Amino acid sequence: MGMSGTSKYRQIFEELRKGIRDGLYANGAPLPSEESIVRKYKVSRITAVRAMDELVKCGLVYRKRGAGTFATKTAQRESGRLGLIMPSLAVGEVFPVMCQALMRCAQKDGYSLVLGDISASTPSKRAIEAGKVARSFVKQRVAGVVLQPLAFLRAPERVTREILMLFDNAEIPVVLIDRNISLGQDPVRHDFVGIDNFSAGRALGEHMMHEGAKRVRFLMRPNCATVIRDRLDGAASALGLGGDKDFKIVAEPDDIGTLGPIFKKRTRPDAVICESDYVAAVFRNTLDKLGVSVPEDVMLAGFDDVRCAVTTFPQLTTIHQPCEDIALVAYRALRERILNPSLPPRQILLPAPLVVRESTKKS
Repeated sequence: MGMSGTSKYRQIFEELRKGIRDGLYANGAPLPSEESIVRKYKVSRITAVRAMDELVKCGLVYRKRGAGTFATKTAQRESGRLGLIMPSLAVGEVFPVMCQALMRCAQKDGYSLVLGDISASTPSKRAIEAGKVARSFVKQRVAGVVLQPLAFLRAPERVTREILMLFDNAEIPVVLIDRNISLGQDPVRHDFVGIDNFSAGRALGEHMMHEGAKRVRFLMRPNCATVIRDRLDGAASALGLGGDKDFKIVAEPDDIGTLGPIFKKRTRPDAVICESDYVAAVFRNTLDKLGVSVPEDVMLAGFDDVRCAVTTFPQLTTIHQPCEDIALVAYRALRERILNPSLPPRQILLPAPLVVRESTKKS
């Protein structure tokens, strides 16, 4: 049974796109004419024109009257491969979801998504691996890169800037995901896709105030990512505690030596906003060991709305992170930048709603 016209048009489109990405039509070589496509694939002229029109629409080819159809400069740079550098993939629940969604998007468009192998157990070693992966992607001439900036280092932005400069010098477009960075005077410009962490922190601060909390604290680990500082600032702004040094507690969530004296006092905090659900879940166990109940003694909340938010008892109030939407928008932003490198830098922030659960309900 023969293929339908629609199936034939897709087959022609996919084969020509693969040929462009494989370099068959580089250096000014024209694509096959519509007449030759009609003969080769035994299709109607309408089907051949439709396939070519789709290539034009995707920005892969242009027509030159009297000369033929040629690959655009953007298409000639494409390799059919995209790179993904996600240092936190193995240490957080939100990142595998983003990774899988990015892979589905790439596959649908005929790209292969190359995932950089970053699996070291410490942030400093993961930073070294990220640099090696970046250099490998430059050598492979990937068409574009989705990059999650480094965190939990003494100078994470410096390392991320070095990686961005590598791609900038190689004219490989980059979209940052999850975390943005401040580039100062550096000439590199990039797109960023994530949530508005300041507003998310503010929403949790307002919620704690609404629930009657009087002594709210924010628990964060040392050398945290910039997004955590944004969450901290947002919560502080809602509570009017921007200049209160006691508002911020910097410690590992299982560090009883540091946390014990704070939560054994009669004037202990009555609400704690944690940098993430993971930190909140670990801290919940620490409070148990200290004989402090949630939410009766201390209300508790986190960020991300991952699995541990609903497996912890009581279930955690949190901010929902729209992982699949972030991945989809980041992929679209990267494709747009590949097709039009001169686009101005964009910061795309997605809604992140508050999810209220039992950990902040005293009644």
